[in-house]
Amino acid sequence: MLDNSYDFEEPGLFSVVAVGVPGKRTFFLVIGEKEEWVRLWLEKEQLEAISIAIDQVSVQLSQEYRQFSEEPETKFSSDDLPAGLPSGEFEIDQIGIGFDNQKIVFEFVVHASGPQNLDEIVVNCWINPGKVKMFGKQAAEVCAAGRPRCKLCGQPIDPTTGHDCPLQN
Repeated sequence: MLDNSYDFEEPGLFSVVAVGVPGKRTFFLVIGEKEEWVRLWLEKEQLEAISIAIDQVSVQLSQEYRQFSEEPETKFSSDDLPAGLPSGEFEIDQIGIGFDNQKIVFEFVVHASGPQNLDEIVVNCWINPGKVKMFGKQAAEVCAAGRPRCKLCGQPIDPTTGHDCPLQN
């Protein structure tokens, strides 16, 4: 770490975790290595947006680069999570995704805030296409495992109380 910045080139850990029951889950990203890693808290909507962006970019780039047509190498397992405490734990304010045509890697730039939103933190990581596609699939699966959505308005349906849809008469 250097001046509120974390840099990870091809990190061994790049995954999403959901904790809790549907409707009351919290989400975080794990980025880094088993020895040094960060936990980045985010909202489900942010995670869904990341998953969609990865999917769209992968489809566009698959026509130009063979790496995007290949299936992801491995699937994430909860055994892959580090046992110790993270080097940092932050809330995501903004996340940007870029692609380096020269190195054929994705670049993720995360702007986050530290405890009590006093510190501004930047997390940079560069990840190969296979791992990014694997992450995108994992993020989509984690989001889909929550409460079902109303087909009319898109709001979540609570399994115990149901849903009062504003679009239904």
